[in-house]
Amino acid sequence: MSTLPTRAKAEMAAYGASAAALAYVPSLDALPAHATAAAVSGSCVWWLYRKVKTRDFRRTIRTAQRVLGPVTGGAVYAAAAIVPGRPWWEPAAALGWGAAMSAMLPITRSTWSPPANVSAVYPPGFTGLVMRMWDGAEVAPDTWLENIEQTVSTQHPDFTAHVVAPAGKPVPRIDLVDVAACFGFPVDCVALDEIPGTGPGRMRLTVAPTTRRRGGSIEEMWAENVARPDGAIPGSQIVRVEQFTASGDLPARGMILAQVDIGKLARVNHAQLCSAFGVGPEELRLVAETRGREALVTLYESGPLKASRRATRELLALDAYGRYVIGTAHDGSDAKVHMQSAAGTLHGFLVGVTGSGKTVALALMCAAWALAGLTTWVTSARPDAQMSAVGRHIDRQDAGPVFTWWMLKAAIALMDIRGQINSEVGHDFSAHSPYPGLVLVLDEFNSLVGDENLGDEIAHMTDVLAREGRKFGIGIVFAGQSLNLSKLGGEASLRDQVQGGIGVVLRIAKSSGGIAARQATGGLAGDVDLADIPDRFNASTSLMDRMHGITDDIPGETTQGVGHTVTGSGATMMRTLYVHLPKDGSPDGLDEIFPEDGSINCLTDREIDTLTALGLWHDWTMPPSQDDQGENVMVPAQPSMIGSFTPPPTPAKPKTVKEKVLAAVDRQMTAKEIRAQVDAAAGTIRNALSDLVAEGRLHQVDHGVYAPVPASVGTGPQDD
Repeated sequence: MSTLPTRAKAEMAAYGASAAALAYVPSLDALPAHATAAAVSGSCVWWLYRKVKTRDFRRTIRTAQRVLGPVTGGAVYAAAAIVPGRPWWEPAAALGWGAAMSAMLPITRSTWSPPANVSAVYPPGFTGLVMRMWDGAEVAPDTWLENIEQTVSTQHPDFTAHVVAPAGKPVPRIDLVDVAACFGFPVDCVALDEIPGTGPGRMRLTVAPTTRRRGGSIEEMWAENVARPDGAIPGSQIVRVEQFTASGDLPARGMILAQVDIGKLARVNHAQLCSAFGVGPEELRLVAETRGREALVTLYESGPLKASRRATRELLALDAYGRYVIGTAHDGSDAKVHMQSAAGTLHGFLVGVTGSGKTVALALMCAAWALAGLTTWVTSARPDAQMSAVGRHIDRQDAGPVFTWWMLKAAIALMDIRGQINSEVGHDFSAHSPYPGLVLVLDEFNSLVGDENLGDEIAHMTDVLAREGRKFGIGIVFAGQSLNLSKLGGEASLRDQVQGGIGVVLRIAKSSGGIAARQATGGLAGDVDLADIPDRFNASTSLMDRMHGITDDIPGETTQGVGHTVTGSGATMMRTLYVHLPKDGSPDGLDEIFPEDGSINCLTDREIDTLTALGLWHDWTMPPSQDDQGENVMVPAQPSMIGSFTPPPTPAKPKTVKEKVLAAVDRQMTAKEIRAQVDAAAGTIRNALSDLVAEGRLHQVDHGVYAPVPASVGTGPQDD
């Protein structure tokens, strides 16, 4: 008796008291007692009837177990109350009922609450947790788990266990849906198999959300979900699988090296790959890298790029191979980019939408160039306070198409100046040249070349510099939310010039995998497949949570600076270094990454003097001058003339079809005559004629005959 839970003891005491009452109370003429007994018994019967109506067999049986005592007790009470007098069998029936209910405690115990010390029965740690979840879910009553072993590591929930039934009984049929619900994993992550050499009283349970599906190996899962023709990496085969425990700030991870057949290139669909491994793309836990026919897939226990590293001069200084650190790769290593490509160019590109950390990345690049002794000119489509802060540490920085036009004009002239210097020293630009390398940064390049007055000339000069600047130590770095190089001639050749140098792609406009990278970079990223970067880590709520009405209004951490370094045909996911660029006017951290002595790299005196003589070394925010034909020209150095420059004329806009029709109809004309003089489709001309007649700007004399509106018609204020 002392081993029974308190609720069991209370239930047995209630049965004893009820038995004593049944032996005496029914014979009394006490209407309140009769009404109370009828109400208790009737309410229990009504409750059981409601459960039967739900057609839920399991709940109905459990309810019947709970109301067994009150219903049978009410029946004994009714029988004793109906029979007159107090016959001998009434006390015997009451005592028999009490004894029967006490003996049936294992059935009625469904009403008990678990005692407070139940958890002490289970062993500590992962084993006890699994056993508690199994018993609590009642997947298979009267069974228990033994030999629980974790199969991957202590950081992963994958395990195997034996499901054991009571002696002499088999393990009942278990629905895998119930097992999956018990542990909170997808159904295809669990399996129940026979154990060789044992009877049906013991089965092997496999739960493997990380490395297994449908009880098969990682190779089988890979072949079924990843390598199939429409899979994440079609035609691939696993070469090696490795597991690594957590180390420092780097979470535990598993790595899979796969390859496709000889003569093919590995292609990765990142969203499909995340689906195959059961992780969300917004978690940024899965990283796929490709090199030719090989692909390396890394699955982390948690997002590895949530922490950012502060930039220092030591990190931004060039190493022995001409590289500097721009960020931290997903595996904790330094993410490096070359200052010069293998061909010797200083070209590159930086792409990222607003809020992706593009300005910080550009500041890091400018600091690395400054530490390497390069001169930097930066222009953008519109003024930016943060870039103006960077401009205090570099040679020249401003915004607008006029500044860009002058900057490129000066760089074109600088090629001639440096060409003369090259002929004197006997070699093209190198580390031994008597002049510094020059990097031109064109931020928001699409807007600059789209300017209606200077856009075409900006595109032309950019193209010239991108193709010929290498010999003279002049590089072009394209930057923006996306790049459209269609205005530059020979895009394929330009890509060859730019791809080998700096290549950084941060968060870009959402699209479909690698297509987004090719579109956003204007083809400069080649055919590299880049994973989409969300604006925040874990920025979405699962559909299951939404179905249950669970909403998480706490935003995830920002992904500013998370992106890829792109070189040739390879890409590495990384997060750029951090430097403080405030938006509230507080001091910035640029002094910590630019040269310690505060020096600014500039052109040589010879170059500046020559550019001054050409009228190209002045305030570049002044509009260029024009010749008699309206062409932008250079003028000799006359400081007093700079303020007298006038902007180039706005080019005439092409005439619309309506304007062409009005100009052609100078007399009474047929539609055929009008079509002969207007260069447009016949249907477009017909529609324009109808609209002009409806607007009162053209007079229809007869069917298919039109004439100008008489001068006396429509001379109201609007015409004036």
